[in-house]
Formats: sequence, C-alpha cells, structure tokens
Amino acid sequence: MKDIVVSFDFFPQIGGAHTWLYEVYRRWSSEVALLTVRYSHAHEEQERQREFDARDHGAMTIARAARPVHQVDLLDPRSLWAFASHVRAIERLRRGGSGRASRGAPLRLHALRAFPEGFSAYLYRLAHPRSTRLITYAHGEEVLVAATSRQLRLMARRVYAASDLVIANSENTRQIVRNLCPTARIECIHPGVEVADFARTVGEVERYRAQWPWPRDTVIVCTLARMEPRKNHAAVIRAVSQLRREGLSIALVCGGDGPEKDALVGLARSLGVGDSVLFTGSIAEREKPLMYCASDIYAMPSVQVGEMIEGFGIVFLEAAAAGLPVVCGNSGGQPEAVLDGRTGWVVDGRRMESVVGAIKRLVRDAAERARMGQAARVWAAEHDWANAVGRIARVLERLEPVVPASP
Repeated sequence: MKDIVVSFDFFPQIGGAHTWLYEVYRRWSSEVALLTVRYSHAHEEQERQREFDARDHGAMTIARAARPVHQVDLLDPRSLWAFASHVRAIERLRRGGSGRASRGAPLRLHALRAFPEGFSAYLYRLAHPRSTRLITYAHGEEVLVAATSRQLRLMARRVYAASDLVIANSENTRQIVRNLCPTARIECIHPGVEVADFARTVGEVERYRAQWPWPRDTVIVCTLARMEPRKNHAAVIRAVSQLRREGLSIALVCGGDGPEKDALVGLARSLGVGDSVLFTGSIAEREKPLMYCASDIYAMPSVQVGEMIEGFGIVFLEAAAAGLPVVCGNSGGQPEAVLDGRTGWVVDGRRMESVVGAIKRLVRDAAERARMGQAARVWAAEHDWANAVGRIARVLERLEPVVPASP
C-alpha cells in the first residue's frame, strides 16, 4: 500500500491543520510521499523551504511538484489545467520512478482538506476507483466557507461523498461536515501534542522567564497564536487592563504575528498597559515550549468571526502539556480541547465579564492553577502524537481493502 499526502501549502508557512498532518505522517509506519506546490520564486522563501526540506522528516518525503492553484474556479481554464496537472503529479508519485510496473499499486490519498487538495485527489480517484482510497481531513472553517459558495459547496460535497473516510478534528467539525454532506463517512480524531517537548528543567524555565521585565511574583498569562480577529487577543488585553486596575499583579505575553498586531499594540497603550503586555513577534518552534512553561496561564477565548472558527485548537493541548490551566472560548471545537473545570475554563469570548472572571479566578488562586495544571498534563499525555497516529491507523485498517489495478 502506497500513501500520498496532498497539501498544497506546507511548511515552513503552516497552521494547525498542516501541523496535524505533518506530525501524523512523519511518524507513519511506512514511507509517505507528500505532494505540495513547487518551490517559491522568491529567493528568501525558497531558501526557507529548502532548509526545511533538508531536515529529517521521518517516514515522510516531500515532493514540491504541484502547480499552484491561485483561485479555485472550475470555470477558469487555468484552474482546470492546475487540477489536471495535480492528477498527473499524483500518478508520477504513485509510480515512484519505477514506471508501468507500479501503475496499479494500491494507493491511499490523504488530502489536507476538501478543496483544493481534496478535489485533485477526488479527480484522481475517479480514474482509479478500485485501486485508490481517499481520506479527507476536515478542520471546520473550510466547510463553513464552502457553504457560502455554490461552486465550493458542490466541490466539497463531491469530495466528502466520494471519500472512503473523512477525519474530523472535533465532534463540532463532524457535525458541520454532516450538515453539508449527510452521506459522508466521518470519524472524529483529535489532533495531538509532542508531550516530551515540554519536559524542561527548572533552570531552563527560570532563565527564560527572567528575560521578561516583570517581578518574580507576577502572574503571567500567555497567548500564542496568529493575531487575527477570531483569536480574540483584544479581550485578553482588556482583561489584563481591568485586573491591573483592581490591583492584581498580572502581565501578558503575546507570541506570534498577524494582521491585527499593530491594532493590538495600540489597544494596550491606549488602556495604559503597554508596559504589562509584551509582543514577542514570531516565535521559533524550538522556543515555544519554553514560552509556555515560563507562563502561569494560557488564555485564548476564541470567537467565531464570519466563517472563521477554532476547529479544535492544538495550542490548548500544548499549554496543557506545559502544565498550564487554559481559558478558551465556547465556539467551534474548543470545548473538546479543554475540560471545563478540570484543565481550565470554557467561557463565552464575546462576554468580557466571563473572560475577566475566569482569568481573575486563576490569577488569585495559585492552588487552583496547580490542580488544573496537573490535570492538564494528564490530559495532554492522552493526546500524545503517538496515540493520535495509532487511532488514525486503526481506523484506516477498517476500510474496504484496495484492489490492485491491472498494469
């Protein structure tokens, strides 16, 4: 059985969806080829891509061979040409350089999402229905986006209906897919976390925390996420401002970057907490565990903005692995990533009193922080990537066997 993952945007520019596939398939029990778009023409970006590709990716081999899809439009000849080229690229990877002898080899295609990747994989499966299985991942927001466009809705329905399995990152996402395509065969499998990355020594953590400009007894809240409206950084900054006015020793570290950064910096200054909110900019992957471990609370009460939702939230598991209690929102799949009252608090991110109340409770109660932090570590261990890989592998084993095609 040959496995090919199709993900047209990929590392080093990624999000949680890409992390999910990467962490699963680099741990796969057999070789996996990942098809993504060709190297960028921009020199700096191409250098980053080549540097990433040169690393050890376990079972995964990266093939940057796909033509970019600049716009998903089945009425545009350029879009149709791109999809046709993807079918040919999949066939080349399936053959693996051995020509006609491997043309009929059984194949599993794993698509990052229903479109554009899933549609390319769907077209390939139409030509090889007996020898190919299609597994499509669902994350939530892309399904809601599909519902806003007649063409995208049609594409997504075709892909979900044709998929031998749709893997949803949460029960909430499962229901969203079901609403769009009632016949889809869906399994809910949560993403995971590399628990071992968060096993840091006291000395490491203290040295990292010492670089932040606040007294040792300051309770530090952190948020590590792309700065965009649905992540709701503004609510956390407003909560810090209010709690400082109430006399609590609290500060906020905002890790990451994004289109809202300048506005958020301005908000902190206008509220008089410019010295109590640190914007770090982009954080290197190797540094992220230290940022979590050096903090006391993780807060990201995400909200739905248009079709954009938090499908699950790997960051909540990362915070849990560091032993942090979490304050998350109640929309999308967030309540499945945090055990309300056990590993943190699930709140309505649109209600400031709820956000402030949850953070205030954790700031004032060190014993509760410790209790929730310990429960969070146990919760994270249940979601170690090795467990996620095992769950996916077991589900795939139950699929109908693939019939090799004639050479």
